[in-house]
Amino acid sequence: MLKISSLASNALLTKSRAMNAAALTADDYAFLASCHSLHDVVNYLKANTVYEKAVDVLLGSKLYRSRVEAEIKRFNNRRVADLASFESAIGQKLHEIVFLEYDVRLILSCADHLDTNEVSDFSLFTPESYFKHSALKPELLEMAMSLEEFYSALDGTPYQKALDIFRVGKTDFTITGLENALYQYIYSQITRLVKKNYSGSDEKEILDLLKAKSDFKMLESIYRMKKYFPNEALNFNNVFYSGFSAFSQKEITAMLECDGLEKLLEMFSASVYGKYFLSDGSKPIEYRTRLALLKLYSKRLRFSTVPEVTMFSFIGILENETTNLINIIEGVRYELPAESILDFIVTL
Repeated sequence: MLKISSLASNALLTKSRAMNAAALTADDYAFLASCHSLHDVVNYLKANTVYEKAVDVLLGSKLYRSRVEAEIKRFNNRRVADLASFESAIGQKLHEIVFLEYDVRLILSCADHLDTNEVSDFSLFTPESYFKHSALKPELLEMAMSLEEFYSALDGTPYQKALDIFRVGKTDFTITGLENALYQYIYSQITRLVKKNYSGSDEKEILDLLKAKSDFKMLESIYRMKKYFPNEALNFNNVFYSGFSAFSQKEITAMLECDGLEKLLEMFSASVYGKYFLSDGSKPIEYRTRLALLKLYSKRLRFSTVPEVTMFSFIGILENETTNLINIIEGVRYELPAESILDFIVTL
């Protein structure tokens, strides 16, 4: 492990766990799901939760679903950035991983709007500290309307090379292809950062936690392709594949080539992730992967003694909470019954 004082180490552990103490509870979710209007949701968040600061700006004005969601996202992105900045302030280096992920999310958000008349609004939710760490030019990326403009907007950044395969005709441009290229790049950087600053069991614990997020994302991708395109042959190019996994290429190939969803889930359940993965097939795959990660993050946050493991665990828990809140806001806005909204809420 990088040689930092035990005091600094304990400070990051303590801060991560203290921030998680403000997490919403099952009772909070139950009350929010039973709200009859967005005003009820906002008033509850202000009076009873850490989100008081997020929703303050909304009071006294007409509430729109998109505006409430935007303030929640912005607030939680700022909390993540603050924790990463704290990690940097005590002399650690893995805060760079947080900002690498912001880079990829910004690029993918802008790529989704290519050849449309729409402009990505991702940077509106992004904390100021992110822009101090990134070489990207959000205004150019968000205005890009073609692949050539998009490529030019990435000039001078390491991400431009990821688009070379699409420009020279080696492969057709797809969001999945771009996503894979970007994640393969940042996970190579993540591996380098972790190995440079950590060793032994600490290095393994950090990498294993980060690989879990990538592997569950891969499972969702393979599952959806098998469910919605059962006759299409799957390979490493038409599903999410980052090259950063607890599985060997041979094991992933077996999952790609197996017959049916049941066999896929059986293989995944037999892996290192099996104890976290819900075998109940009645729940959507996204619910089951989120629940598995929440179990893993909660365990690591509570028991790990590696500062960065607790930091990334809290970030993962907060990402789940953000998704829960977005689901509640949308459910209330469209007047779904509370029990239907709660079906989409992932909590322990």
